[in-house]
Amino acid sequence: MKKKASTQAESPESTDPVASQLGVARLRLGWTIEEASARTRLHLNVIRKLEAGDFDKFPSSAYARGFLKIYSRELGLDSKKILREFQPLHESDDSILDIRPEMLEALPTRASEPILTTRGIGLGVLGLVGVFVVSVLGIQIYRVWPVKSPKDPSTLAPIGAVEKTAPTAAETSATATSVKAGEPLSSLPMVQNSDNSTPKASSPQQLRIKAKKDTWVRIVAIRDGKEVQLFEDTIDEDDVIPAKDDPAWLGEAFIVTTREAADAEIIFNDSNFGPYEKPGPQTFRLPAAR
Repeated sequence: MKKKASTQAESPESTDPVASQLGVARLRLGWTIEEASARTRLHLNVIRKLEAGDFDKFPSSAYARGFLKIYSRELGLDSKKILREFQPLHESDDSILDIRPEMLEALPTRASEPILTTRGIGLGVLGLVGVFVVSVLGIQIYRVWPVKSPKDPSTLAPIGAVEKTAPTAAETSATATSVKAGEPLSSLPMVQNSDNSTPKASSPQQLRIKAKKDTWVRIVAIRDGKEVQLFEDTIDEDDVIPAKDDPAWLGEAFIVTTREAADAEIIFNDSNFGPYEKPGPQTFRLPAAR
């Protein structure tokens, strides 16, 4: 490649059309060689060679093209037009990947990725939606999932009864007198047990459940000595099951299981006895077995 005329430090003059455009553009911006080097991060010697048209002093035309693109773009010139006008006397097979670090002042560092991105916000929203869905499902499962009392139904006291203790002689005598007088031991009718068979009541017992709050309930009726499940579901607040216009549940006796006994009122034989005396999950028999 033909060597071009040498250039001055601040006002380069070159017969090469590409080189002259670079020098004129820099002077129009009012930049010195040092300022142009700081702005473009190209070495001072690289800028001098570009503005002097000394393209043959670069290791290959690939180097020259790369530097021309960077420098012309920073000067506000059309880099594509500059590269089209650049016609080296010979082409080299060298790659611009062979560029040496000393030809650059410093390579620009890549900007750090922003903390908040569209993708990050989207994942956050999906996470919140997932937590909400799991919470709703958990509440619904809690409402309908069966809960069994850790105690056996036969060991639970009936509504209105108290825990049994060893009676004293005076209590035994008072109890016998009370039974003779026809006074019940509980607020609910009793079912008499015998070693042979349980006598059937003259008329079937009736049962309804009224929910003070949303509550899960299971109802099992004793019919002809067999257990028959009548209901197992959540009763909505203030609802009565069966409804007042429908027939009540019938049976010789009932086994009632509740998730929260305080939330269910017992309507036995058309009398509202209120909730079971013990709160929490309970299983009890109606009427109370003695």
